[in-house]
Amino acid sequence: MARTAEYSIKGYLYQFLRYLSEILAACDGTNVTIEGAIEDIDVTTPGLTTAVQCKYHEQADKFTLGKIYKPILLMLEHFSKAPALTPKVYYHLFCHFPGQSGTRKLTMEELETVLRTAAEGLQPIIGRIVVDVDREEFLKRFTIEFGQSADDLQQTVLASLKDKGFSADDVEAIIYPNAIQRIVDLATQTKLSDRTVNPAAFLAALRDVREVTFTRWTRELATRAQIFKRLREDLKPSLAQNTRGRTFVINPDAINKFDDEIVIFIKKFVERYSCKYLHSNPPLFMIAGNYDVSLLLTRLHDAGLRCAHGFVGGTAFRANDLFRRPMIKRQPFVIEFSLRLARRSVVSEAPPKRPDELFLVNESNDPWVHHDVNVYRFEIEHLSDLEYVLQLRKDYA
Repeated sequence: MARTAEYSIKGYLYQFLRYLSEILAACDGTNVTIEGAIEDIDVTTPGLTTAVQCKYHEQADKFTLGKIYKPILLMLEHFSKAPALTPKVYYHLFCHFPGQSGTRKLTMEELETVLRTAAEGLQPIIGRIVVDVDREEFLKRFTIEFGQSADDLQQTVLASLKDKGFSADDVEAIIYPNAIQRIVDLATQTKLSDRTVNPAAFLAALRDVREVTFTRWTRELATRAQIFKRLREDLKPSLAQNTRGRTFVINPDAINKFDDEIVIFIKKFVERYSCKYLHSNPPLFMIAGNYDVSLLLTRLHDAGLRCAHGFVGGTAFRANDLFRRPMIKRQPFVIEFSLRLARRSVVSEAPPKRPDELFLVNESNDPWVHHDVNVYRFEIEHLSDLEYVLQLRKDYA
């Protein structure tokens, strides 16, 4: 099942990579639509539309016609119902099979074989194809292209971005992951018009990107280590400052072994960034969802960490008690509490002072997001990823 999930993810990523390839190769006057009206990708110019369907078969031993019956039939179905559509539609099956490269056409004999299939799942599609469809014309417009592997296609895309004038230092860690995430965001839009981009405008917007992004999809990229390294470098100057206000909003649902590792993670952070007299503004950790924060508070206490939690009298939450500064003594160093901890849903008030850094971990947004706040978004499966970025471990694992 794990292997199946991996291939499924690669299949989606392959489509996103092909979409980005179409944007990079587009001429003036071209529009590119992901999840188009016809296929996975529709490339439209004033004279024609190319409908591209992507199939990734890395796990296949070899290419066989039977593995692409369905996309052929779906394209033939569309053609049969709109043969005179203007501009003309050409059909392009972009697929990867190990050991295959180049392009090829489909023969009439092969098309007849596809249409004679007895596969139960394909019968409804065959039944929808117009009986007297012009098969010869369809074959003139249909092409199979055997593409690179996902990893090789990523390298080609990276090279194309550099050829477009993007800084080589920024492409792998900033430009490329942001481009992929923007495509992911486009693919989720409901309206066709919102899934359509002008390539020139898309690339122009990328030139204004300065921040690293690390999400569910960008962590699948071959450049993941470079992305983390750049995030680590970008955060290092602010982490070196003593009086920063740092807030974490963490959703634990998708983090592996969160319950086992969260105390160790928080303790590492506190022992590095909230451990001396000048660290007078302890970090705030807010846990999203239904996680048992009261039990976490007990575990942190037993680990030697004193927390401000905002509860007085046992059950009444008071934000001012959570946000207050701790009493502190220089010699010998003693601090009343070294971190703040709360359930995110309990804290409805805004802080008396905006945080300098807001770390959103598996949370896409938060009421405290503000243009004057440095916001860092992470979609992670392991707390070790966050440890590396925050300088709490030397090596990326």
